[in-house]
Amino acid sequence: MAMATGAERGRRRRRRRRRLGAEDEGEELVDRISHLPDGILGDIVSFLPSKDGARTQVLSSRWRPIWRSAPLNLDLIGPDFTGKRLNAGDVSRILSAHQGPVRRFCTRDMYYGNGDGSAALDGWLQSSALDKLQELKFHRGISSQHPPPQLPASVDRFSSTLRAASIGGCSFPEGNGVSPLQLPLLKQLSLLDVRISETSLYALLASCPALQSLLLSDIKGCSRVQIVSPNLRSMGLRHGFSDTDLQELIIEDAPCLERLICFEKYYSMKTTVSVISAPKLHVFAPLGDHDIGEAVGSVTFQFGSTVLQRFGILSLTTVVHSVKFLALTRWDLCLDMVINFLKCFPCLEKLYIKTPGGSREKNTWCRKYKNLIGTIEIRLKKIVLAHYRGNASHVNFTKFFVLNARMLQSMRLELHGNPGSAWIERQHGLLQIKNKASRDAQFDFVASNKPLWAFDAFAEQVHDLSTTDLDMIPYNNHRNPFS
Repeated sequence: MAMATGAERGRRRRRRRRRLGAEDEGEELVDRISHLPDGILGDIVSFLPSKDGARTQVLSSRWRPIWRSAPLNLDLIGPDFTGKRLNAGDVSRILSAHQGPVRRFCTRDMYYGNGDGSAALDGWLQSSALDKLQELKFHRGISSQHPPPQLPASVDRFSSTLRAASIGGCSFPEGNGVSPLQLPLLKQLSLLDVRISETSLYALLASCPALQSLLLSDIKGCSRVQIVSPNLRSMGLRHGFSDTDLQELIIEDAPCLERLICFEKYYSMKTTVSVISAPKLHVFAPLGDHDIGEAVGSVTFQFGSTVLQRFGILSLTTVVHSVKFLALTRWDLCLDMVINFLKCFPCLEKLYIKTPGGSREKNTWCRKYKNLIGTIEIRLKKIVLAHYRGNASHVNFTKFFVLNARMLQSMRLELHGNPGSAWIERQHGLLQIKNKASRDAQFDFVASNKPLWAFDAFAEQVHDLSTTDLDMIPYNNHRNPFS
């Protein structure tokens, strides 16, 4: 047999590659997902938002009946999958046509039709499609109506199934003959712009023994709230502008509480948060969406006899050893303030600061803290400084930790835009990174355009117990807090 020439061997190799490529392409075109059992396909569709789940009907005749019988996540915020904005009639038709159970029902006042929509909402909640409802979110959004619409009585029928609830823009019924909601399986609760008495709120929380996360925002009708909760792990607070809003939050007994997150609004009413017993509290985040000075500081925190606000320590008599992670917003970066926080929280390991403002503070420290450096133990392992500008104030602040934080593992300096490698190299020199106190510390300059702490991200963080660092959540001012 004659030996094949080099050209012939090349042609054979090309034909073999084309044949194998065609086989691989055919393998990729095989629709393996559609061969799964209906139950599994239904579970897949049930995890999709309602608009995306409805779109699966156009894939093929195999998929057409899946969405109608699968457990439904009905999200009525925004237009439907055709771009049309849903109305009250559309919602009623979806509930009557859907053959499977509804796991999640999320709506707002814009879909209720004429009037305050009480009848429409109550009718939806009584639909048999919602018999096994696990997550309920609605916000009436009628802040100008006095009094606001009553909480639909039909909410009570979900006591044996509901796991998460976000209730907004309504008032809770009062009176001797009114029984509180009984929600023994509820793990997440948000009360937004609601009117509720102190007695009713205390009774509501007492009827939720499995509660793990609680968000109170713009609560009216009770000036004082006392938290006694055996399983609560995360607590969020945003207070309002009215003198009828919450003025005092007392964490009386929360043995499992891990996070305390407060969001401060501009010119809010003064509020006091007292932490009496929360031995596992390790995340403390006094946040805000603005600059706030000492004259208008609106939230005061008390840990025993120690009193502090977001801008600094007012009275330091005892220390809090449990707090390991501190997140702050401060318009003007201030080293004195942070050092005082380190004294208050001596076991602090992670520090996150957003500082979008200017640089009034010089933050010079070589002489001022010459004697302090040898006495204070800085246990910080991770520092994130958002909106780092690289000016003298920010350099002095950062350099303090570069040269003195001996346990530091990483420092991330988030910049607006990308200043270029030459600027970053110059910053390395100004910060004296070659002389860093921690040999293993990593320093990263990261371009970031994150906005300030937005309320929707704050609300998400309160309930997302899977995350550990507040700086890892995605911020977007346009996301809806009820989605």
